[in-house]
Amino acid sequence: MTQQEKRRNEDAQPAAEAAEAAAEGRRRLEDFAEARDTIWDCLQDANRCWMERMQQEAAVTVELASKLTSSRSISETASVLQDWTSKHVEMTTEDTRRLFSDAQQIFDAGARFWSMSAQPPSPETAARFAS
Repeated sequence: MTQQEKRRNEDAQPAAEAAEAAAEGRRRLEDFAEARDTIWDCLQDANRCWMERMQQEAAVTVELASKLTSSRSISETASVLQDWTSKHVEMTTEDTRRLFSDAQQIFDAGARFWSMSAQPPSPETAARFAS
């Protein structure tokens, strides 16, 4: 092998290493973008659900006020308040379930991203960066 051929091979090696490092960086960036999109979708869905929930809460409160103003006795008022309390407890239970479900989806997306990010590079790439 001539001197020129040796130099060409030596010059090609850093270019190949750079291309491999760029591909690894691109893959990790795509993983990040995928995790970001998943988390963003979860947050948008959660926001929509919470807005609907606030509207439900307002409707239940308006219904309570209407029934309270039309009640004619203490027992009727107590019954109205008891019904409202039951609905409110049920809605709060649903809220709690939804909150934990939303948080779990976001944590899962983050965990998938971090587990992909924590994967070590190939042994060849790691050896090159270690030297």
